[in-house]
Amino acid sequence: MELNKKSSNYRILQGKDFLKDVKKILKSGDKSLISDIQKVIDELKIDPHEKRPKMDIKLISPKKESIYRVLLGKYRLVYEIDETNKTIIITMFFIRGKGYQQL
Repeated sequence: MELNKKSSNYRILQGKDFLKDVKKILKSGDKSLISDIQKVIDELKIDPHEKRPKMDIKLISPKKESIYRVLLGKYRLVYEIDETNKTIIITMFFIRGKGYQQL
């Protein structure tokens, strides 16, 4: 399940765990999430660091200054930024409160 990718400043990679998490949530019946996820990914390509309207971005790992999360309703999308290669690796997608222990 590959989401569309446009050219921009940052390249997006989707981790296996992220894809597995999305499939699991979609099986539960929330199909409208795909377009919401795509909108967030498109915004992250432009600037994955800065919080802005409709993009509640936050650094979540004080140990590793490259791990962020963005809110998507009751869900959280977690990603890591590789500045050297201008790449964003989307690692996890989960319902609020359920996935932070895996970090």
